[in-house]
Amino acid sequence: MEPDKLASFKEYGEFILRKIDSVPQYPSKQEDWVPASLDECLRRLLEAAEKTLNLATSPVKIGVMGEFSSGKTLLLGSLIGYADALPISENPTTGNVTALHIIPEDDFATTQLSNFTVEYLSHEGVHECLRFMLGEANKRTTAAGLPAIPVSKLNSGKDIIDWCEEAWNSSNNLELRYLLRELVLFLRAYQAYGEMMCGGRYQLDPLTAREGLQLVEQPMAIQTLSFEDLPPAHIRLPSPPQRLPTKLLQNSFPLIRRVDIDVKISREIWDVTGAAKFILIDFPGLGAANSGARDTFLSLRELAEVQTILVLLNGKSPGSDRANKIFTMMQQQRPGQDLKDLILVGVGRFDQLPLESEGGERELDQLTEDRDLHEEIVFQKLKVLQTTIEGAEAFTTQKDRIVLLSPLLGLADLAKRSSKVKAGSPEFLTNLDYPDYLDRSKRLQDKWGRLSQRLLESDTRSYLGRQLGYFAQDGSLAKLRELIQNHVTTHGLKQLYEDTKRAADVVSQQQDHLKDIIDEIHEQGIPTGDSPAFIELRFLVETLDKIYRNFQKDLGKEPLKDRRGVVVSDIVKDELTFKILNWNQWTLLFNKVNNGTITLAESKGAAGKLFDRGNRFNTSLPTKSDEFYPVFEKTVKEVEEFARDRIRQAVGDLLNQLSNQVAPERDQLKVILYPEMEQEIESKFGVEEADLFYKLLLGCDPNEWKEAIISEINHKDKFVAPEIIFPLARQDEKHNVGQIFDWAPEKSQGLPRSTNHQLLILRLRDEITASASLHLVQYVSEVNQQINFELEGILDQIIPSLQNLSKKEALLRYLTAGDLPSEIAVPTWLQILSDIAAVSYLDV
Repeated sequence: MEPDKLASFKEYGEFILRKIDSVPQYPSKQEDWVPASLDECLRRLLEAAEKTLNLATSPVKIGVMGEFSSGKTLLLGSLIGYADALPISENPTTGNVTALHIIPEDDFATTQLSNFTVEYLSHEGVHECLRFMLGEANKRTTAAGLPAIPVSKLNSGKDIIDWCEEAWNSSNNLELRYLLRELVLFLRAYQAYGEMMCGGRYQLDPLTAREGLQLVEQPMAIQTLSFEDLPPAHIRLPSPPQRLPTKLLQNSFPLIRRVDIDVKISREIWDVTGAAKFILIDFPGLGAANSGARDTFLSLRELAEVQTILVLLNGKSPGSDRANKIFTMMQQQRPGQDLKDLILVGVGRFDQLPLESEGGERELDQLTEDRDLHEEIVFQKLKVLQTTIEGAEAFTTQKDRIVLLSPLLGLADLAKRSSKVKAGSPEFLTNLDYPDYLDRSKRLQDKWGRLSQRLLESDTRSYLGRQLGYFAQDGSLAKLRELIQNHVTTHGLKQLYEDTKRAADVVSQQQDHLKDIIDEIHEQGIPTGDSPAFIELRFLVETLDKIYRNFQKDLGKEPLKDRRGVVVSDIVKDELTFKILNWNQWTLLFNKVNNGTITLAESKGAAGKLFDRGNRFNTSLPTKSDEFYPVFEKTVKEVEEFARDRIRQAVGDLLNQLSNQVAPERDQLKVILYPEMEQEIESKFGVEEADLFYKLLLGCDPNEWKEAIISEINHKDKFVAPEIIFPLARQDEKHNVGQIFDWAPEKSQGLPRSTNHQLLILRLRDEITASASLHLVQYVSEVNQQINFELEGILDQIIPSLQNLSKKEALLRYLTAGDLPSEIAVPTWLQILSDIAAVSYLDV
């Protein structure tokens, strides 16, 4: 149900954007009677429509958030089956929002990352980030005992840097200096690269991505640094870069909004078959003293558009309040929503749970010996486990959304499954195989598994028992993947619909505001009407545009069919099979089969006298592969010509169907338009308008496209070569003889009686049919692609022309009135705005 609703929102957003594209960017500059408020209204309407369209066409987004050092990045690597796919660091450094686009692969192979795309903040995004950072700076300034920032006096980057220097020299406060350094680096990057790079998108090769997205760490001993020790400003770029070398990527790093990566992952590792499309979004680790304010801004900004949140807690330090701070920030970002419905909870590094305060593993061993064990007893004995579970339950209303995780154990399990599939880089695998590296984790995994068994024996519904059982299997990775897929299907799509509806409601609010402005213009007495003929012509042009865009959108989704709806390649395949099955050679061979064997005997009696042509044996039966080639060649050529004929008919049928769709518009346009008008239009308006008129006439009747398409296909046609696709060995320069069949005189005498010639004949017939069918179907497919390509080319000419024509107010008026418009004519864009204000997403 949600996908259908999202499709309606998509059409709604597209309609608004298409209409706005036909309106001048600043209407208030067109006429002095247009209020300036209209420009701002249209800007907001445009932004809201773009957001609605982006959400409606977006996959479900799963945000992975966690306190620093909870193992979040390693967990993502374990989910996709490659440990260090993303950079891992034990030191808090400025990080990026990274979106992983999952692409399932059939082969059991090592996970591959490709298509690294870096997107930079827009100028508006930079200013929003800067405002956020200055707000954080105000808090830290006050905490350090300094006066608040005089924001009204910070009118430029230089003003901010001067203030940063003054605050730096006035305080040694650690957290304040971290933020001051970050502000300086952010501003200097923007001053050097912002003009040429903001809003840009760049493709990176894997090596540049890996090196350029791992920054050189800044000195942690910040209290001993002077302001002059901070990295200096970079040289300003004179022009936009065509590519991003490693050094430029590192220098411009603070301005990066998001990094998108395609992840090809084997279905054996994570089978997402049947699941709704989703992407994993890795947010920078939050909560560490040195984590960036920029990181927090980007994370919270992106968080507003995710549908599922995986919160990762740190099992090494249960009870930390940093996770609660993160939850508070998330809740502030989505007011009015119960975030607990969106959240899955993972306890990372569960194999490093600090059991020492509970008596170490001894207490765990004793619990596994208890035959009548319940969760209450476990929590009484292991308070640290109780604290961990209660901390996780604070984030979600459902206990079955909590998993206890060890990415290392999961990766070790994957590494054991196949020597071909690598679970990480050679450096990581060397650590994984290092003696004693995972001994304690595996020992605890086994003990937690035994505790799980005891709990489930006492109570099969025990949540803790199940959670520990999943951990004992593979560090709970399989369970987490299952949870993510189920949450995407049952909740994520619903949440995406709700997010999209909220965005569409904003569009609707802006439409109401637009309607008020239009009503204000009406009250001023500005004429807003147009002649019925003018309105009708513009409607016809827009309708044609919509029909052709829908047709173009569906191109290639289905193979070429005839008027009955039967796929042409199936028709050709059936024709080929029918012809081959009716070869005379099969009749001769099957008639000679006796008890499964063909015996060629010497002709005797009257038959010998009548039919003997000087050969000792009856050679009318094919005994060599070369004897099949003449009929094979003849059949392939006949079916190839048959295919061409069916393709030509199918093209005609397809264009005729499209022609019938536009018939009402064509009939009405023919009443208004006639070819002789082209010269008049060129003399009055120019070549461009004459070209638009010509394409309008041509676009009225798709049947007129047929001859050009067929001619182009014939020009580029590739012939099927029977001598190449013949599947049997043939006599040629390198071979004195082709394949000799088992029933041939040369071979049959030495073969045992058990040889089944009938089975060999059937296999031979199937092999010939399969080979010819494969190539002829491929031929039809290639021609089908060429037809789609030609249709795309035609539509790429007609659709933009129709859209441009709808903006040519003077030309449209001339076509309907036969004369140039008067100076006081009402502009078309005002009527378009009325159309925009009137539409609802329920109408689309």
